[in-house]
Amino acid sequence: MKNIIWTIIATAILSTSCSSNSDKITYPKDLKTFSLNDSIKFDQKWYDYKYKIVVYSNGSSTHLIKWAEPIEKFPEIAFLFYIDKKDSTKIKERLKQREFYWPVFYDPENKFLKSNKIKGLGTRPYYRFIFAIKDDKIIDIAKSRNNPTFPEDFEKYLNDFLSEN
Repeated sequence: MKNIIWTIIATAILSTSCSSNSDKITYPKDLKTFSLNDSIKFDQKWYDYKYKIVVYSNGSSTHLIKWAEPIEKFPEIAFLFYIDKKDSTKIKERLKQREFYWPVFYDPENKFLKSNKIKGLGTRPYYRFIFAIKDDKIIDIAKSRNNPTFPEDFEKYLNDFLSEN
């Protein structure tokens, strides 16, 4: 009888500790967003999309990838950009230089990384992380200065990402 009770207790502990909710991505809702083009506003519905590309950057290189084309070609994917640089004036200057008009989350306190406790991420120096997220779970992470793990053929990458059902 004791063995059955211990088995039930162990199963309950393991099932709660391995819960799929524990590895779900959360999105801090109190962050301010801004964009250089007032016609593009952040849409709260983007949080509910099944597929998301989340870009977290220190503000130096996020926008080297040409994002406008994939954002337009893949309306079923929400593209969320977080920048943790403390100086919002410099962020706006970089966005303007790169003609980047999509809404950006201003996250100088690293709330996104802290709230998600993503193992191995959040220590400087870093330039950007690109997360492919499905059902609020990370499917892929591209990290480093040149993102060698991030496919050069971004459109193919996104098509593959969508077809992984």
